[in-house]
Amino acid sequence: MKGLRMALKACLLTVILGASSYALTVNGVEVPKSSEGCVECHLKKGVAPKVIEQWAQSKHAKMGVGCAICHRASANDGDAFQCPGGPIVASHPTPKDCSMCHPKEVKEFTESKHAYPFWLYANADRAIWEPIVATKAGCEQCHNITALHWDGSVGECDACHPKHTFDIAVARNPYTCGECHIGPDHPHIEEYLESKHGNIFMTHYKEWDLGYKSSQAGIPIPVPTCTTCHMDAAPGVEGTHNVSARLAWESQAPWSYRTIWFKEKLGDWKVKRQRMEAVCKNCHSPNFVTDYFLQMDLVNLQYNELRRQFVYWNNLAKKYAEKNPKKYGDIFNPVKIPEKLKKVINGGWVPQPAKAMYHGWHHEGRRFRMGAEMMAADYTQWHGIWELQYDLMETIHYLAENGIPEAKKIWESKSPLKFFPYRVYDFPGNVWSIVTSEMYETPMAYKLLGDKYWEMVKKNVEAAYKKGWLSDEEWQRWLERYNNRDKYLGKKFGHNPVFEAYKKRKKAELNAKNPNSPLYQAIHLLDDAGTPTLFEAGEK
Repeated sequence: MKGLRMALKACLLTVILGASSYALTVNGVEVPKSSEGCVECHLKKGVAPKVIEQWAQSKHAKMGVGCAICHRASANDGDAFQCPGGPIVASHPTPKDCSMCHPKEVKEFTESKHAYPFWLYANADRAIWEPIVATKAGCEQCHNITALHWDGSVGECDACHPKHTFDIAVARNPYTCGECHIGPDHPHIEEYLESKHGNIFMTHYKEWDLGYKSSQAGIPIPVPTCTTCHMDAAPGVEGTHNVSARLAWESQAPWSYRTIWFKEKLGDWKVKRQRMEAVCKNCHSPNFVTDYFLQMDLVNLQYNELRRQFVYWNNLAKKYAEKNPKKYGDIFNPVKIPEKLKKVINGGWVPQPAKAMYHGWHHEGRRFRMGAEMMAADYTQWHGIWELQYDLMETIHYLAENGIPEAKKIWESKSPLKFFPYRVYDFPGNVWSIVTSEMYETPMAYKLLGDKYWEMVKKNVEAAYKKGWLSDEEWQRWLERYNNRDKYLGKKFGHNPVFEAYKKRKKAELNAKNPNSPLYQAIHLLDDAGTPTLFEAGEK
């Protein structure tokens, strides 16, 4: 059997290496002389032989870049590896190695939030609530994109460009980003797939070559992938490996704030937003782009008002607990954090208010904001604001039950506006359609407050604009809608006749008191059956 295996390996080597006695080839690609020993050894010894085929498919191979270029090393290097009977090589090539040929890309990456090891500066959930081995197999696997290498470089190029092929088509595929941008705290791949962008991509992606070279001449595919918006060149926009160059918000943070990341080089948030808008305007009208970003910005500002409430109730609970620990100590009893662990920001999230505040930021709050940014309605709504609002009201309920008078005042109120103990942002109408009045006759706050609602909202939006959190263009678009709100709220058009006709159908279909209604029949289906529940049967 051993002889047979050796014969098969020899045969494979002959086929793969080709017939020429002057040059070693793999799948028709000539192996550089400096790398011939690597290829021969890996194939003969059966050590990861597939990587040889992968390399042969790469642009590196076609340009004569072999193993010895990327894996060069000296004996004192941190990743030096002595090949048995061969040279010393680098076991873990770093961005510094890549920068020999790709200095611009490595520099851009190093200056991006991809390379920012924020999770080491504030790592509460991982440092406190997980066994370390779980963190290594979980968090670190994705956050290794910020790897701080022994040679002073930062990052992992192969997080996006798969080893040995370094295939651009793979890097451009949304599922590559989705390896890490997934899950309850940053479900970007799920949000992308829910959007119309993702819908069209999934329908047609097999028809496209994602390995194209992007340029400012145009976008060669009909819908954006992640890289189209965040990295690729587009008309009027340079391509970049700095994924922060087009982002105007830090919407992953506990508070949404306008980014200042590398402001001295990338410009302020307005400049970054202009880059993103330039990409969007390849497919969308200028007014739609402005309106959509206005809506997104108002969602981020609205999130901050909910966050403000979580902070207020946590601080209030802590104040009562410190003032009267015998009576209120149980409602806010944080873990005692040693001084050397003070950078762990959420170490005290044992009681309900602190736990709700954590989830209201790290999970629901992110989904609310990011869903609005990526056209993912369900993540904005049911996975976002609905659960965020629930967290807030549960916090108030918890504190009310434990005797905090400020919480009792809200919880025991009969006003439906008690569910909004925060200031609000809004704009008349929506970004998708010009509608009739039915759409906006439903919201409770509109009904109860009328014009007073819009007067309050205007003051809030104007304050955000004057403090530089909204652009001039956004403020003008907001005013246009405000000054024409009868149009955008549908009052100008009255009721839609289809809506009126469907009212009659609803009455026939959903009438719990009419025996002819299917709703009534569903409710009373087993009234006459006389059968017990399983629990009742067991009790007997």
